[in-house]
Amino acid sequence: MPPMTPNDSIAQGLATMASAGFEFGSEPDQVAHDVRTMWEQLGRPQGAFDAAAQAIAVLPQRPEVPVADQPRRRELERAFGINPVEIELAAALSARELLEQMSRSCGVDC
Repeated sequence: MPPMTPNDSIAQGLATMASAGFEFGSEPDQVAHDVRTMWEQLGRPQGAFDAAAQAIAVLPQRPEVPVADQPRRRELERAFGINPVEIELAAALSARELLEQMSRSCGVDC
């Protein structure tokens, strides 16, 4: 089986799960538990955590809006209960760090 890449659907799914966990305020231990549980349910694919850490960079992002439109965008986000983009960015960075840590701690097994 070829090595898993950041474009693999499993890697992207684990990356999304980790990022969303942080975005919704979960603690790192809980996010790690949830990601590890999903990884186990998927058959413990080798290289998944490293590929997921790299996948953070290729996940879809919100489209950019002109500076003049940003106040309206923030207003709509609040109205719809969408986290500000800064929260999403911080969550993505935390997710990448956690996934990298999980990859290092597993060694060649995951």
